[in-house]
Amino acid sequence: MDASTDRRTLVTSSALVGALLSVGAADMTSSTMDSRVALERVEATLETLARRWETTPPAELVERLGTLEHHARTIGRWRLGAALRQDWVRAHGRILLMTSVAQGDSGAPGRATVAARAALVLAKHVGDTTTAAHAGVVLAELAAYSFGSTSDGLQLARTARAAAPHAHTAILAITTEAHIMAARHMPTDGIVAVLRSADSIAAKLPQGSLGYSLDGIHPGYLPTFGGAALVAAGALDEGQQRLGEAADLFDRSRASGALAAVRLYQASAAMRGRDLDEAEILATRALAASAVRPSSWLSNGILSLAKRARSQGADWSGLVIQAQEWSPV
Repeated sequence: MDASTDRRTLVTSSALVGALLSVGAADMTSSTMDSRVALERVEATLETLARRWETTPPAELVERLGTLEHHARTIGRWRLGAALRQDWVRAHGRILLMTSVAQGDSGAPGRATVAARAALVLAKHVGDTTTAAHAGVVLAELAAYSFGSTSDGLQLARTARAAAPHAHTAILAITTEAHIMAARHMPTDGIVAVLRSADSIAAKLPQGSLGYSLDGIHPGYLPTFGGAALVAAGALDEGQQRLGEAADLFDRSRASGALAAVRLYQASAAMRGRDLDEAEILATRALAASAVRPSSWLSNGILSLAKRARSQGADWSGLVIQAQEWSPV
């Protein structure tokens, strides 16, 4: 589906669901077919946003997902059949999950936590283990990195992994677990072993498409986050090798957000190797890659690297100014 088709999907979905919302709830008891069509349109729009995730600013994603969430919440109160209501609740949970991630990228961890918890409740209610596991991963990251509780984050990541141990969400949970283990200065051998289990799971799964991982995972995400965890744990050689693989995969596609993350992690690796010039080059490339998708975590990451560079005698003041200007908050 090309970009023009994506735009038509978004416009058509909003128009259709908007029209349905103008119908009274009593009238909808005889309009099950209309609400089913509306659900299909909402799901199609959700898939479009997921596909365009890497090239869409988080603030725009929050706004568009907010419209879908309003539709799902409103239609969910209509007198629908049990099966249709369950499908709407499942869609609502997925909308809230994606909203949470976009809010986190926009620098609103409190709102992101509320949305992720709501997504977890809805997903469990309808037995959507994939979404429930993914919500657990998001909550683990927020706990560990936004609120400074690595112990809670580690437990949440492991719970998320256990919820769907053979799905693509297990890979996300494992890489999050590995990151937090590194942050807690746990043994490198244990971190490597955890990531090996992610490799084994990935080898048995079909490759997902680029974008937000609703029902699959692009092959570039494991080397990105696994490589970053290895770098943080001090296993520089293997970590840099994995990040190089990820850069090759994302550099050939329109994946601004993912490529920016890879460059930032590579900059961190270069700094750990005490190559400050290379670290600054890579951090600059990370910021440039994120120009179409400015994210709070990326700006914060560059500012953190700049602070470390300053402690070693390097001046990244120009890059700091740019990162602050491009930050979504």
